[in-house]
Amino acid sequence: MFFACAPVEPPVPAAPVDAGTVTAQASAPDVEATPPTESAQALRSAWQATAPEPADGGGVTHATAPALLSAVDTTEDAGSALSLSLEPSLSQSTEALPGEEEPQVITESEVPVLELGPDGEPLIDADDDATATGTEALSQDLDGGSAVSNAGADGDEDAVAEAPLAEVDAGMEPYAIPYAPDAGSLRVRRSIAVRSEPRQDSPSLGTVAQDMRVKWQGAMRGPDCDTWVQLQPRGWVCERYLEQNFREPRVRPLPRVEEGALTPGVYARVVGHRVRAYPSLALARKRRQGVLLKGSVTVKLLGQVKVGRRTFWRTSDGQYFEARVLREHRPSDFSGLDAEALASLPMPFGWAQSRTAPRTDVVVRKAPDAKAERETTLPPRTLVSVKELSPNGQWVRIAEDHWVARDDLHVAWSLASPSIVEPGARWLDVDLESQTLIAYEGDRPVYATLISSGKPGTDTPEGLFRIWVKFAEADMTGTMGKASYRVATVPWTMFFEGDFALHTAYWHDRFGEPVSHGCINLAPRDARALYAWTTPEVPTGWSMVHAMPDDPGTWVRIRGQAHEAPKKRRKGAPVVAAVRDL
Repeated sequence: MFFACAPVEPPVPAAPVDAGTVTAQASAPDVEATPPTESAQALRSAWQATAPEPADGGGVTHATAPALLSAVDTTEDAGSALSLSLEPSLSQSTEALPGEEEPQVITESEVPVLELGPDGEPLIDADDDATATGTEALSQDLDGGSAVSNAGADGDEDAVAEAPLAEVDAGMEPYAIPYAPDAGSLRVRRSIAVRSEPRQDSPSLGTVAQDMRVKWQGAMRGPDCDTWVQLQPRGWVCERYLEQNFREPRVRPLPRVEEGALTPGVYARVVGHRVRAYPSLALARKRRQGVLLKGSVTVKLLGQVKVGRRTFWRTSDGQYFEARVLREHRPSDFSGLDAEALASLPMPFGWAQSRTAPRTDVVVRKAPDAKAERETTLPPRTLVSVKELSPNGQWVRIAEDHWVARDDLHVAWSLASPSIVEPGARWLDVDLESQTLIAYEGDRPVYATLISSGKPGTDTPEGLFRIWVKFAEADMTGTMGKASYRVATVPWTMFFEGDFALHTAYWHDRFGEPVSHGCINLAPRDARALYAWTTPEVPTGWSMVHAMPDDPGTWVRIRGQAHEAPKKRRKGAPVVAAVRDL
């Protein structure tokens, strides 16, 4: 599919998007935040006045502002899992993922060949397991538990058993102790929760990944650990989870992405009937002790092993599959517009993409009438200016004598920040009707893109929320009627309300269409950029982080309703507070 990057009028050069940051070019001192002009405001008013009536069966129940504030204050306590499971299961469905593209046969050259050890099993680089952030991190932090009860959950054979709490130390206050190890760094022995204070029952700040070599600031003795080590840049870890290392500190951004790659690895869907996953290569070769898989299962591939004429793939969770039962997902290379590109665009603007036939070219007519002469056609996701709305509100003029049907545009509007957002603060605006997302610093747009929100029946909640936890990668599970699915290691995941999240969707390229089960799907480049830009800030080498009072999460405003025929809402969907004037 061809994606044009210049609006019809005026011409604007295509601007490459830095997938690692939203504001790399955004902070130029000569770029001023420009409030919407009177003509833009009038166009916006006309657009709203001619909008179709919301469908009766769609959307999420609205509530008053006090209810909203109560919901925002308690998001960290949300522990239910509709789309996210603490114990992802391999279960029950043959359906595809929401919006899933047809998987492709795997290109073997794209996945490394694993070297076999003396025991005939593949040798795995410890770095490949350093980002185990799904089940382990969730079980440590989402259920209110601690790292103690999950020692070794990531498969680390060297995981240290937690010492029992000494009764004689119960109730003691931590105090500073001398700490000057003869080492260049401290290696993290396994992924472990970083505590806000030097005590096991203090809130978790996040998780530092296994094998990171970190710096320290000092140490204290506490009630449940002889030596609590204060890490840089923040937080405390008991010394039993650290070991002295002569090498210099080394931390890496997570998840690890190879240069030029869109995602942290290769992902594949399991296909076929009565497919089994095997715990070792030897058992896979003999087809013994395999676990029968049910449902839609997607895995992340670490490497391949060729044995005679057969090829086996090892997944990120240590399972083995025969290559014939896997089909590769090809992630979308679509990306939004950064601050530099937005500064050169007139607001409002839109992406030309039909809602009824998103993969076909958009027809441009010489007059605002379906019977008018055709002027030209635009490839899907062509950027266009929004100049004028026809009197009946069904046509949009994008240039002189160039009219496009309203339903063939996804319009991005520049709006003022909600009153609750501090002046100049970062926040996200998600428009479910247009399937767009705009990132702001105050009232200045610094990033804009297309999204895929929940389809009617599995709606994305409307309201004002804050990102409360971020994961470099997270395993996700969900249900589709009586069926279920499991998706491995979804990168750059940001939860804003219970288990509703903004996250990468590497299994489809249907951005601009509401196809999800309630989460906000992003193209890989967009998710990576927003993960780095939003708060709470993720320290380098950490695989997840919680929002805290001194580092609160970015505000997320979600408004409108997905533009699609309503369907029956799923049972058990949470009622999420929203304000009426969003």
